Amino acid sequence: MRLPFAKTCWHFVVGLLLLAGRAHAQAELPFFLEAINVPATAPPGQTRVDLYVAVPYQTLQFLQVERGFRATYNLQVEIYRLEGADQRRFVRRAGWQRQVAVADFAATRSAETRDLSMYTFNLAPGRYELVVQLEDLATRRLLSRTLETRVRSLDAPVALSDPLLLDRYDSAQQVMVSHVGQTVSTDRSSLSVFYELVVRRPQRVQLVHELVRPERRSGWPLIGPLLGIGRGEEYRVIYRHAVWKTLTAGSRSQVHTIPLPEGLEAGAYLLRILVLDSEGRELALVEKPFTAVWSGLLAQVQDLDEAIEQLRYIAKQKDIDYIKAGKTPEERWQRFLSFWKKRDPTPGTPRNEQMEEFYYRVALANRKFGGRRPGWQTDRGHIVVLFGEPDFIERRDGSRPLEIWHYQRLGRRFIFIDRTGRGDFELLEPVWESPSRIR
Repeated sequence: MRLPFAKTCWHFVVGLLLLAGRAHAQAELPFFLEAINVPATAPPGQTRVDLYVAVPYQTLQFLQVERGFRATYNLQVEIYRLEGADQRRFVRRAGWQRQVAVADFAATRSAETRDLSMYTFNLAPGRYELVVQLEDLATRRLLSRTLETRVRSLDAPVALSDPLLLDRYDSAQQVMVSHVGQTVSTDRSSLSVFYELVVRRPQRVQLVHELVRPERRSGWPLIGPLLGIGRGEEYRVIYRHAVWKTLTAGSRSQVHTIPLPEGLEAGAYLLRILVLDSEGRELALVEKPFTAVWSGLLAQVQDLDEAIEQLRYIAKQKDIDYIKAGKTPEERWQRFLSFWKKRDPTPGTPRNEQMEEFYYRVALANRKFGGRRPGWQTDRGHIVVLFGEPDFIERRDGSRPLEIWHYQRLGRRFIFIDRTGRGDFELLEPVWESPSRIR
């Protein structure tokens, strides 16, 4: 397995972008873990588990050496079996050392490049807690992450490993780069998944690959969660591929690529792999949840002062003044992140859905309504930022054209009038009787 290598220029603005892409989670999740059940040779009654550890170069301290820069770190994993509601039993401990060498300093600051390692062990089926500690030998800094995982029995006549997403797959060179973690970028044009399939006897089966997307059913699109208003969800299959195969007994590696002509919409997904027999009965099933993170967030917050100013639609003026009062760009940035951290609906995860959705709508408003002034500052842009795109728009021509935006899911409508005939649509009525109601 070949590890990725990239070179990225480093300066303060880029530092802000990289922090923004991870919001507050980069400090909390300085490296990434994934445990994969594999149907391979193991002692009777046990399953092979591959533990992947991906450490971003920015997490490490590189020291200058004769031919470039080098970082060295130790990894140690402690394995506990979870027994009952609040009991765990120590199983084993293991450790290994990693060394990373690069040619120039810019490469040491790459947030996109990670050192990838894997450790393999056998465990009996059950629930486990993996505690992984990273020690940077240059600074003696200790970092720790905990992963809870379920080890499955893979002794069935047909067995599937857990799916592993790939950052890159070259079928001609037979080279793949594993993607470790629960988030992927929305700018992908395809999504490749690696897994292993074992059949104990020759048979004809149907392999089914599905990508499932939860959808909103009703509720408030952005300010609802801020006000504590919930909403329902339903699911739909957005991709399905089925193929019949006649398999001989044994194990085989599979790579399936899902084309994404328009990329991924930001949000939660479920990747599902099924094996069915000739009568449609399920022989094996594995699922992998992951989250697509809007890649445009990085560019949208590049101008920190403007990103702070755009908060005026949802923040109190005292909050904006506090952020602006930071004496240095770094201090203002930390206050900005703190503002969004308090509004994160899923603390402790790499994705801040509220921050992402807000700036996605700012970008949408700028793209659709920008002109003599930024689109987010227009009346139509204001409504898009707060409520998203309308369910439908009713247009009326005349000397003063009208646009009536209908939000059936909210039970509201907004009327815009173009008094000048130049496309400068103004909102006829304010969003609320009192602006403080949405702040």
